[in-house]
Amino acid sequence: MNENNFSTGRYSRFVNLPTIGVEGMKKIRRARVSIVGAGGLGSVTATQLTALGVGHLRLFDKDIVELSNLQRQMLYREKDVGKPKVNAAKKFLEKLNPDVKIEIIQEEVSTRNVDLVTDNVDFVIDALDRFTSRFAINKKCLESDIPFLFGAVSGLAGNVMTVVRGGACIECLFGHIDDNALPSSAETGIHPSIIQLIGSLQIAEATRVMLKEKPLLTNRLLFIDIGSMLFDSIKIKSRNKCSNAKYH
Repeated sequence: MNENNFSTGRYSRFVNLPTIGVEGMKKIRRARVSIVGAGGLGSVTATQLTALGVGHLRLFDKDIVELSNLQRQMLYREKDVGKPKVNAAKKFLEKLNPDVKIEIIQEEVSTRNVDLVTDNVDFVIDALDRFTSRFAINKKCLESDIPFLFGAVSGLAGNVMTVVRGGACIECLFGHIDDNALPSSAETGIHPSIIQLIGSLQIAEATRVMLKEKPLLTNRLLFIDIGSMLFDSIKIKSRNKCSNAKYH
């Protein structure tokens, strides 16, 4: 597309922000990102990044669309039930903004294929609901010196944090968690508003990363509970016994 039209075309309301401008929009158009998970958080983050005009978006998810997803996963419609999430998401996102290159991988991320997540991208967004895959991505992002934008939601609460080399990581904070002991969203329920809040905060941090600015949520976990309208910022310290301690 013609960069001379940034100030008047599709991106004009964003470009006209004093913190963005034409030069900032050029950086965003060159940015490459992986989003791991195409559920609730993935719907928010993928939609917002695509609308913003990120250059290349790589989306991972192995699941198919279920009817119960439609309450909160805005990438999908009833006609998509039974289809692979990544296929339906790609069609939606390409219609939303043809400027963006959408790449899809229908796989669950593990230590076996985690290189696909970090290959030739500027940052990674976490939109998962399990920690086993998160730990693998967290480690690989630290090794590759790529920002990892963590987000998690459950019920009426959620939290968000940005991991960069030299700071605390997800394993420092959640290394003790066993996925098998965690309740599923089917058990806890989930409010779409908390997904929108956490996903939007991830994109606010992603914008800073794309503009080559320092993220604001490093060494800090932002916790939100919409049941009590509690917003809390918790300082996080690196843990010496973390298996990623050499990158802290």
